[in-house]
Amino acid sequence: MSRRFAPIIVASSMLVLALASAPGVVAGDPCYHGFDIPPRTEEAATQIKVAPCAFGPTVAHVPVGATVTFFSGPDFTHLITGANAEWGSRDIEMQPNQQISYRFDKAGVYPYACALHRGMSGTIVVGDVAAPAAAGTATGAAGGSSGDPNAALPVAVAGGLVIVLAGAGLFLARRRPVAV
Repeated sequence: MSRRFAPIIVASSMLVLALASAPGVVAGDPCYHGFDIPPRTEEAATQIKVAPCAFGPTVAHVPVGATVTFFSGPDFTHLITGANAEWGSRDIEMQPNQQISYRFDKAGVYPYACALHRGMSGTIVVGDVAAPAAAGTATGAAGGSSGDPNAALPVAVAGGLVIVLAGAGLFLARRRPVAV
């Protein structure tokens, strides 16, 4: 290897180290507005607060025939839509400080989401129905991920450090005069 490749190796090693030490990102962030994600809540409620990036409560239990009212905060427009467009509307935008109501006449589990904010979702449990366990709640996200954005950080930093040290070693080894 010639000396002209050594700076390239060192520079790329430093780049790898810089990228490896960058803060992690949580997959599935419900909103890109910089708000903290509130914890999941579950309660008997016919009123659901629509926050900038979440619904409160996240899971609402209501009796059969109940009318559920969604109250929007002052910040964002939302689209409340049931799974598979079973209920709600993708055409009715809920403006800031507005409310919208839906009646649930059949027992069942009714998941919903905001079509404008990916990951912003909730569930309405109507009647005496047990809700299925949410994927990725206590045991981590699907696919075996722990959900910790920094879980792989020590391995990435160690890998970057190894590359930097190897590049520096090669650079220094090439600078030694060869004994004749």
